[in-house]
Amino acid sequence: MNSLKSVVVLMGVLMLVLAACSSGSNGDSTSAPAAPVAPLSTVLNGVPGIVDPTNTGWPRTVDVLNGLVTIDAKPERILTVSLGHDEVTYAMVPASRVVATGSYTKLAQHSNVAHLAEAVGAITLDAEQVVSYNPDLVIASPFTKADFIDALRNVGIPVVQTKLHNDPDGRIQDIILLGYVYGEVDRALELADEVRARYDALREVTGSKPVSDRQRVLSLTSYSDKIYTAGANSTEGGIIEAADGINVAALAGLDGNPTTSLEGVISMAPEVIFIPQPPDSGEPFREQLLANPALAEVPAIKNGRVYVVPNKFFTTLSFWNLRGAEHLALLLWPDDFNSGEFVGFSFPE
Repeated sequence: MNSLKSVVVLMGVLMLVLAACSSGSNGDSTSAPAAPVAPLSTVLNGVPGIVDPTNTGWPRTVDVLNGLVTIDAKPERILTVSLGHDEVTYAMVPASRVVATGSYTKLAQHSNVAHLAEAVGAITLDAEQVVSYNPDLVIASPFTKADFIDALRNVGIPVVQTKLHNDPDGRIQDIILLGYVYGEVDRALELADEVRARYDALREVTGSKPVSDRQRVLSLTSYSDKIYTAGANSTEGGIIEAADGINVAALAGLDGNPTTSLEGVISMAPEVIFIPQPPDSGEPFREQLLANPALAEVPAIKNGRVYVVPNKFFTTLSFWNLRGAEHLALLLWPDDFNSGEFVGFSFPE
């Protein structure tokens, strides 16, 4: 983590110096010489997966979940198989360089880039279908099966299998690594700086709150008559922590996204409950919780602090989770934020 923080600091210095150099000056200027720009290799050096940070040409090699992968040239026909990777990809490259996405990425209630993905093909994890799009690079998630990856590599298509993180520093790492893979390091640094600034601005407010003011928060969803929560090492749990809430499911020793029960909700005694699922199913679940007499003394139920939230911010796995943290912070600290304060992230021009 310390090395990544060093990357962020150096990245900030690089951005400031580049901004200063591009601001324009005339020959009569008597201002002091600009500080030296940190070498790009220094900025890339702390990012796991980049094998040779001094190599900013082609081919270039990355060390990822499926081993060493060499990319011969800047990819122009990119295909990714997970929503989170699609969201990072569209923030990094022009939409014209993406040839297909998963079908989930095209659904506006689940995806933050549906408007960009609507014109491209939709794929499943069928290797022959993917090959038909003639991609020059495929990005895979940790859950992609090895035989799918092998089938693509056997026909000469490089596959980069990477994890996406649910912590602030990890998200910066994801952005810079994929920026390197795509040949878009400058854009990656710009986006990483944007994400870091947004997170710092959020923490400046929420982090100043006394520990005694932190609220007990619980994420709940309901599917197939089962209730799920979000404990430690979950995407929703990371969002709760980023908004400076107390994740009561993690406090109860739960990990990931396990099922829970009404008794579990009662014992965790949340002050705020959020429901990260689409309104057509989230609102009825909210009404069920509020109307259940067994939950009447749960603080969140008693005070009506049960909220259906935009699931595309809370259940994806990308830097867009920061938008979820901002949304939750508005619910937890309404006097410190206003509803129009938070907007989306930038895309390449």
